[in-house]
Amino acid sequence: MQDKTFSGAARSLKITQPTVSQQIAKLEAVVGKLFQRVGHNLVPSAVAKEFYALVNQTLERVDEFEQAIHQAQILPQGLVSYAMPESCQWTPHYKSIMRQLSKLPEVRFNISILPNPEIVRALHEGKIDFGFVVGEKLSPELRFQKFSHEVYSAVAEDQKLFENIAKPTGFEKTRWVTFPGWELFFNTWARHHDFTGRFESQLHHPTVHVGTLAGAIHAIQEGAGVGIIPTHCVAAELKKGSLVEWGKKERAFNPIYLAKRVGEKLPKRVETTIELLSQIKLGEKT
Repeated sequence: MQDKTFSGAARSLKITQPTVSQQIAKLEAVVGKLFQRVGHNLVPSAVAKEFYALVNQTLERVDEFEQAIHQAQILPQGLVSYAMPESCQWTPHYKSIMRQLSKLPEVRFNISILPNPEIVRALHEGKIDFGFVVGEKLSPELRFQKFSHEVYSAVAEDQKLFENIAKPTGFEKTRWVTFPGWELFFNTWARHHDFTGRFESQLHHPTVHVGTLAGAIHAIQEGAGVGIIPTHCVAAELKKGSLVEWGKKERAFNPIYLAKRVGEKLPKRVETTIELLSQIKLGEKT
């Protein structure tokens, strides 16, 4: 309508004048007369003006829609802090978690390795955005989303180290190797095997305490004693035979939850991270 001639419109659109004329003829066959000639110029009819306004509105809405899509596709930025027990680093799905995080190239991740109680404390104090915790729901101030399961085994370098476990006073004579956060694993395993009430002294006086789970596993491999270890952490050693397991039927296990604070609206980068991690397809037990 601004060019006032078909040839002018053709130049603006960078197409031929006959093409413009053909398209106008097709439109007029549908909506009616669009232009009248006044001298060498084309004057738009009332129908043309109405049609032009409608097309403009439509194009503006399309532009707004494209901008909205573009805005939604902008990747979140900033820092996401979360924590998990040391055992999570050995899970079969740890690689899947890392691959999901790589989909957020503009987000920085601070991942703390902490025992279960410290993860709960860090969540309460707002030091982390969310955390992976092992065991049943641990606090009314936190919201829990089931993630997977963790299975536990009593393992040692030699079967002889297990010989006292099932005896009435065997727990006190067994050399236990422990590490930060071991109590939850130990309690779950002991209760599962109906050893409740026989292990309280071991909770306070373990034979060998090592500062990390990895260090405890190395100590067990060297014959330091028996450890209650998440089975996936020693799967390779059990398969090779460098470690042996006490009792293999109906292993003890705990659920793993993704925990966050109740009622808190988390930033988009955190919610996006949690959504990505929730998409991982996991087996029931690890």
